[in-house]
Formats: sequence, C-alpha cells, structure tokens
Amino acid sequence: METPALAVRGAAPGARLREALRAARIIHPFPTLLNVAATGALAVVAADGWPDGWVLARMLAAMFCTQAAIGAANDYFDRELDAATKPWKPVAAGRVAPSTALGVAAALVAVAMVVAATISGGSLLLMALGAACGLTYDARLKRSVLSGVPFMVAIPALPLWVWVSLGEWDAVLWWLLPLGALIGLALHVANTLPDLRADEAAGVRGLAHRLGVSGSAILAWASFGGAVGLAAIAGVAAGGDVWLLTGIIVVAMLALAASVGMYARWRSEFALQVGFGVLGVGAAAVAAGWLAAVT
Repeated sequence: METPALAVRGAAPGARLREALRAARIIHPFPTLLNVAATGALAVVAADGWPDGWVLARMLAAMFCTQAAIGAANDYFDRELDAATKPWKPVAAGRVAPSTALGVAAALVAVAMVVAATISGGSLLLMALGAACGLTYDARLKRSVLSGVPFMVAIPALPLWVWVSLGEWDAVLWWLLPLGALIGLALHVANTLPDLRADEAAGVRGLAHRLGVSGSAILAWASFGGAVGLAAIAGVAAGGDVWLLTGIIVVAMLALAASVGMYARWRSEFALQVGFGVLGVGAAAVAAGWLAAVT
C-alpha cells in the first residue's frame, strides 16, 4: 500500500505543495509561532521598548527551533496514540517517517542550544531547561501522574529566559516561579480535558485522566484563580501599577467566569476546547500585564 508521500510523487506542483504543507505540521506551527510571538511581546516589555534587534532575532530563532523540536518529538512519541485518535498527523498518516521526526527534533534542539549560547550562559541554561520540559513530557511524563510538572516549570521559565537573555534581571521576577507554576498547571489540565476520553481509550493515564473531567476542571479553575489572586498580592507587594493590576485581574476573572460558565451550560468537549482558549487568553493577560506593572 502506498503512503501519501509516495502517492504524491509525479503529481502536479500544487498537490506536492499541499503534501509538503501537511508534512510541515510536524513542527506544530500554531503553538510554535504562538510561543515565538509571546517571546517577542515579552522582550518588548522587558526592554521597556524595542530591544536590540540582533539579540531579539537570535531569541526568536532559538524559541522557534525549541518549540518546533518539541512538536516533532511529540509526533514521534505519540505516533501509536495518534494513529488511533488523530490519524491526520504527519507521522501517523505516513507523511513523515518516525526516524525523520526524531532526527528533525534532535537537529532543531542542537541549533536552538547553539543560538542561545551566543546570547549568554544564562540564556543557554534556561533554554535547555525549557527544552527538557517539553521533551520529557513528550517522551514519558505525559502518561504519568507528573504530567503537569513540565508545564509548571516551563511556563515561568519563558519570561525568566527573556529577561535573562536581555540582561534585564530583576529580583521581583522570583514571584514568577509560583505564579507561573499555577498558570502552567491550569493550562495543562484545561488543554487535556477535551481529549480526555480519547486518550483514556488509548491507555494514557496522566494527571487529568486520573482526576476525571469534573476533578480536572475544578483543578484547572482553582489553579487559575489562585494565580490571579497571587498576581494581585505579588503585584501590590512589589509596588506595581495599581490600575494596571486591577485591569488584568478583571480580565482574568472574566476569562475564568466564561470558562466555567460555558462548561456549566453545555458540558461538551467543544465547551472545554473553547474554555481552554479563553483561559489561555486570560493567562497571557495576567502574565504580560503583571510583568508590565511590576518591572
């Protein structure tokens, strides 16, 4: 039986282009580019204006390579699960060989580390930490009760990496460790919820799968609410802009209320998917607004 990649040989240029674009999904373009955009936005906040262009370019390149590597590794380690639940993904569909996906991930990680090392030693260490979180989640932790840990570490590591890479370190950033951990836990659980039943049928037993839909939803909302409360306390303690802090708390609480309300009203996987998106927007507002208010 021909694989899609073999079948498209000799086809029209348009068909080959479409096939190439489908194969390119191995780097998970949307979350990868979202993290690149977040890096740029945080860099502007950290520099209190436009940062040095050459440093920023290397930061964006390193982030792109790291996130693309995590995406490719995800498709490699999840190839059997994807065959049952997401057969359109590149490795599961036969568009990209498993060995190719693993090779792409390894090459991209190497490039990311080299680029980060040209910025500073601190930048390299934090970039390596973020990459390790994503890769260990893909390889092992996704299927364990510790599935939330990589997110609890990686979420606060991102802004810390941006500030360190730009040489803008401030002691107030230590607050990001508990704040980011709560946000990371909330987003991980909320992101897992829509796929809970399909994952369980395939034998995945992460944190959310063990808690069930109701327990996981409560954990996600409680963690997010805790992050908002901590952001308010830490912001005031750090002497942050009160009006800006008030604004981000209002936005975050509206996002939380919308996520809870949609699930309470419809109790569907679609409501959980939209609720995750709403929480994601609220989390971005909390993180960016809090950092702008206190730094």
